[in-house]
Amino acid sequence: MHESILRQPIIGANDMAEQLAHIAAVARRRTFIPQILPWSAGAHPFMMGTAWLMSFGDAPPLMYTEGMYSGQIIDDPEILGYYTKAYDRLRAAALSPAASLKMIEAAAEDYRNGKLPR
Repeated sequence: MHESILRQPIIGANDMAEQLAHIAAVARRRTFIPQILPWSAGAHPFMMGTAWLMSFGDAPPLMYTEGMYSGQIIDDPEILGYYTKAYDRLRAAALSPAASLKMIEAAAEDYRNGKLPR
């Protein structure tokens, strides 16, 4: 997740606090591993929109990308390889899962206390 998700309120402060607290709770149950890409990371290949790299036990991997008005499934192995390498570089630039979780929890607390996260 990009740091802007934490810092740019798109709903009321109480709702932002609840949503971020929920994300932190789900991460603590190890349902997913959070990684925040900090503002300082700069430009990256996934700025074009949302992307999910999916792997399956019984099928080849897929990449799903989504823009404002459309989505696309990518299953071409060569193109998928490019996406996978770019995604690996993105994860390497992100904060560690522990630091990311702390940042999410701190942002939730800031919203709860009526402050915009810094």
